Amino acid sequence: YQRRVAITAGIKLITLYKLYFELPMTRIRNELLLKCLGHITRRGDESLSQFLKRITHVYFQEKNISVIENLHECTNLSVLYLYDNKIEGIENLTFASNLTHLYLQNNLITKLDGLHRLVSLNKLYLGFNKIIVIENLEKCTALKELHVECQKIPVGEKMLFDPRTLMCLAQSLLVLNISSNNVDSIKDLSCLRHLTQLTCKDNGLTSMRELSKVFGMLTELWKLELEGNPVCRKPKFRDRIIVMTTNLAVIDGKEITETSRQFLQNWRNMKDVRKRNSQQFEKESLPPIATNGEDLNNSNSPGPGVYQSPYPSHANGAIRPHSNGVASNGHSFTPQNSGMRVTDNNRNNSMLQNIM
Repeated sequence: YQRRVAITAGIKLITLYKLYFELPMTRIRNELLLKCLGHITRRGDESLSQFLKRITHVYFQEKNISVIENLHECTNLSVLYLYDNKIEGIENLTFASNLTHLYLQNNLITKLDGLHRLVSLNKLYLGFNKIIVIENLEKCTALKELHVECQKIPVGEKMLFDPRTLMCLAQSLLVLNISSNNVDSIKDLSCLRHLTQLTCKDNGLTSMRELSKVFGMLTELWKLELEGNPVCRKPKFRDRIIVMTTNLAVIDGKEITETSRQFLQNWRNMKDVRKRNSQQFEKESLPPIATNGEDLNNSNSPGPGVYQSPYPSHANGAIRPHSNGVASNGHSFTPQNSGMRVTDNNRNNSMLQNIM
């Protein structure tokens, strides 16, 4: 019985699948448009042209539409829903200078084009299409959110970013979603100085050094999603990300407390101090540099830290006092005047100057 039920359910799913993909493509006509306007109604004495000019929202999602067309009379259109259709290209939107929200997820779009007149566009949703290059958005200078996640990119390729487009969006873009697009570098995003939210999950990021440079530029970033990248498997990944950012409040869905941030910042400062001290110690501990052609590796020359006197009476690098307190060079010698113990060249030189 259970097997029969499972088979029946499978047949129904296959039938629905075939019906969905074999339906004829829908064309946008006035009849369809009037059915997809939400709650707005036409006045009794209002002409169709006047009515279409009042339209601000159109709901064309899941209508099996293949071409964007016949919307030119909707000059006040601000929100257009076209997700879950069969649209292959963005076109016929030159009239939509007042459009602020455009939803085109889950279509068949391969290229970003036809958006040059959308000067008021704030939010653009293009997830689950076939776009490889983020380009041709130079005129969309009011764009605040760009969602291009999960593109159907061929194996071996990755999403690319046109530098001209990024530079034009640098002053306006606040939210960017580029998840699941085989992205292996985000260095081009460093120009997006006002970015506040970045979603870059399930990509190919590997370099902590690159992330440090980029996040150092994105000073307004407060929400970050990076899970699913190879770089996330590195030791203390989360702690290092918190330290390299200034205003980050949420990373991979987890809030960052001010206490943890301060603790990690102190840890970083202490680590930097230790590193500087270690470098200074190594610099001061370098062996003496040979001068006048002397060979420090010569077996006849004294080793490091042993003073070799230029005077015959100072043989073996030391001044030998007599029992009466007079040194071998004729000068008086007392233990109180001998200075500190001879440990290196500099200290021996100082002691010799004090004695002589």
